[in-house]
Amino acid sequence: MPLVEHQQRIYASRVDGPRRRQRRVVGWLLIAFLVLVPWLRVGGMPAVRIDIPARRLLLLGHIFTPQDTWILALLGLAFALSLFLFTALLGRIWCGWACPQTVWLEWVFRPLERLIEGPAHRARRRDSKHSRGWLSRKVAKHAVFVFVSLVVTAVFMSWFVGGPELLRGEIGRPGLTVAALLAVGFFLDFAWFREQMCHYACPYARIQGVLMAERSLLVAYDAHRGEPRRKGKSPEGGDCVDCGLCYSVCPSGIDIREGDQLQCIACGACADACDSVMIKLGRPTRLVRYTTHRDAPASDGEWKPHFGLRPAVYSLLLAAVMSALVVGLARRSELLITVARIPTAELYSEVPDGRIANRFTLQISNRASEQHTFTVRSLTEGAEFAIPGLPSQIPLGEESRLPGFVTAPVERFQGGRLPIRLEVVRDDGLAEEAQITMLGPGT
Repeated sequence: MPLVEHQQRIYASRVDGPRRRQRRVVGWLLIAFLVLVPWLRVGGMPAVRIDIPARRLLLLGHIFTPQDTWILALLGLAFALSLFLFTALLGRIWCGWACPQTVWLEWVFRPLERLIEGPAHRARRRDSKHSRGWLSRKVAKHAVFVFVSLVVTAVFMSWFVGGPELLRGEIGRPGLTVAALLAVGFFLDFAWFREQMCHYACPYARIQGVLMAERSLLVAYDAHRGEPRRKGKSPEGGDCVDCGLCYSVCPSGIDIREGDQLQCIACGACADACDSVMIKLGRPTRLVRYTTHRDAPASDGEWKPHFGLRPAVYSLLLAAVMSALVVGLARRSELLITVARIPTAELYSEVPDGRIANRFTLQISNRASEQHTFTVRSLTEGAEFAIPGLPSQIPLGEESRLPGFVTAPVERFQGGRLPIRLEVVRDDGLAEEAQITMLGPGT
């Protein structure tokens, strides 16, 4: 059995309507967001940057490092709960309105495809007969797709490298390799895979049925009003005239009249198409509309958000997680220090004056929005620190790893161990403490 069924191109016709116009506004706002955010700066730092080589996340003037795992865990939990709540209320509206896959395909790639190949019916005819000009149009289309795929790749990479840095070519050979692989993937996705990404690869399409509630938003056909379908100019039957326009405009290639289906992305194109036919025939609109599982059979009323038990539970859990996240961020220090022994160094050594010395590494992270100078002092009687490079001046958002020594009198050790406390002091008085255990004779 093949992984996916044989790919048959879907020729989605273009239809205008209020839902499409609203989706276009949302889509271009999201594209602007994806393009512009990596160029913005907050407090002298990038507004958002996922800096994988440096193992840190820059977000709205704050720096998050691997030591902030609890914050990342809360953010992940908040995202999951938001997804559950969003789906319970609005169904798969994300897929048809805000998913980057849909946004780039619907508002960039498909318009370019229609511009080059013509409307859906002409493109279908040319593909079936390979008529005159077919090859030149295909070559032109794929050349444009390659260029746009490179642009999409640059937008994606700018979230990890930074917009200005990417423009200056500060990406490195590993970055170029990743970008090349991404460009190939984006081209194959938007030129060929398309809706199969939603049908087979996206996990959200598989779990949304479990997350949706009885009052979740969906696109549905009113079979009570539309059936039996009228044939030709017959005066008898329901309002559906079986024109097939709802099917021809669907980007997923499904017939909404067959009921709720996994492939439906709730874009509302079929509703716009059906309303346009009903208006021409002088009949009521909303034969296909946004509704719910509960209201789909016969209700003509507008869908309204309904907070049942499941959305209410999701909302309470999300509020609790966000409250914990806000409190934690408010109490989070701008100075992060880590002290660790050097694993390759000897356990201890004796200096000429009879004191015991241990080697260690001090890591200082400046998570403030400006440059600062840092010094270190001992909080343990008799212990002394020798750290070349201090006082250290660390730029905003950077960290410094300084190897050094700590010495203490041999008589202070008990059982070969001595806890040592140190304090890193910033030039404006902010201080953070850390502790390291020295090893000595008898360890």
